[in-house]
Amino acid sequence: MVVFTCNHCGESLQKPRVEKHYAFVCRRVKFLTCVDCFKDFREEEYVTHTKCVTEEERYAAKGSMPNGVIKKGELKQESWVDMIKSILDKEHDLKPSQRNLLETISNYSNIPRKKPKFFNFIKSSSGGRVNMKDVEDVWNIIEKYKINKSSQISNNKNGTATETQNLKLEENSNKRKKDKTIIVEQGESKKKKRKYSNTENEVTDNKEDSTNGQESPDAEKFNFQSKILSVLESKGTISLKKLEKKVINAYLKHSGESEVTPKIIKKFNKKLKKILNVELTNDNVSLKQV
Repeated sequence: MVVFTCNHCGESLQKPRVEKHYAFVCRRVKFLTCVDCFKDFREEEYVTHTKCVTEEERYAAKGSMPNGVIKKGELKQESWVDMIKSILDKEHDLKPSQRNLLETISNYSNIPRKKPKFFNFIKSSSGGRVNMKDVEDVWNIIEKYKINKSSQISNNKNGTATETQNLKLEENSNKRKKDKTIIVEQGESKKKKRKYSNTENEVTDNKEDSTNGQESPDAEKFNFQSKILSVLESKGTISLKKLEKKVINAYLKHSGESEVTPKIIKKFNKKLKKILNVELTNDNVSLKQV
């Protein structure tokens, strides 16, 4: 808070006490000196002096205080003064008395932002020679302009937020498409690996059958999976029973055996299940459509 010294009696006065001091103690013309910057103020000039250098700034070593740092309160005050100046430029329907009042206060940098202090400031800075109806009208104009400006800023923020959200949604959509493509490629790669694995299993099964020694050398060479696929390619859809009969008959003819054993049927079913592109529906067997 700014502190003054009365040049008549030497008493130190905080700014709010100045009026009372000259009304009841020193009944003379106001003549004050700021205790911080030592500047003299006569009559109502002191009203415009709202801030001064602090003791820390005054007694600090040269270059030790940061330059160009704008405090939060100062930034708000600058915006407030700029807004009042904007009203003068944009409002063309102002009465002459209202425009004169706005032009007068726009020259000050310490215009209060609260209504009661604003009214007191106008009274003090004008020496009481002002129509309070004009002051009320000017305050209402400022308030209306401030609300419109806040609404405009809010709409701009909402528009920016919506645009940012749309960009994020688009990025997420592109990312999902990319991930889906990678998954499909991985799926196709796994499918190829399974087919290759099935071929290896087939060779392994044939080796196991050979090791058991329970079938003839000719029987070891019979390819159940190849025969199953051959029948399905020629017939399309066929019942499981008919497919089994055709494949096993071919096996018996190939091996020279005459009897269908449970082991042969088990082997047929085992080979059938290992074929990935075969579909079994309601006891009907067919090739899957790719």
